[in-house]
Amino acid sequence: MALKFGSHESFSRDESRNSDMVAAVTPQYLVVCEDFFECELEGDFHDNATPCLWFKVGSKRLITNDSTGELSGDGRIICSDPTICMKYGSWAPLIQDYLYAGKNVTKMGIRRLSSINGTKVVIQAIDYETCLMKMYQQKDDTIEFTFSAISAQDVITMYDDAGTKVGNIGTKFNFVTEVLTPIS
Repeated sequence: MALKFGSHESFSRDESRNSDMVAAVTPQYLVVCEDFFECELEGDFHDNATPCLWFKVGSKRLITNDSTGELSGDGRIICSDPTICMKYGSWAPLIQDYLYAGKNVTKMGIRRLSSINGTKVVIQAIDYETCLMKMYQQKDDTIEFTFSAISAQDVITMYDDAGTKVGNIGTKFNFVTEVLTPIS
């Protein structure tokens, strides 16, 4: 089954609940993982991607107040567990299997899409390597899951006013070795 980007057809949520049909609605976010997804998405997108409803990512530095009132810390940066929310699908039991078995996911990614001159393009690519599932939960027809990762990469693709790609800017950080790699 293929999802077609750019369609503006409307559909009734109630009519689509018990159907194998998927409305041709352009997603704003995609989750990419060859271990779980085998959806066919038309366009220049990863074959192993499926739409997600929302995601939450981040990282933080551990700090404390010292006796002089100054902020200090051991300088460690930790990855806040990324959280992904998506519709329930055939991948849900696979995600649970990885959680229960403690099996590593090689790579997990998130893509943020935008329309530039009528064409859907990836404007942000977030990639995690060596991931371990930490939480899975289902509410109605949606699932949420979190994972930890060894490294994270966040790259933004920049376009000029005419819609021409002008370059990338981003960063990659390994939370174990604490190596920071700028990307341009």
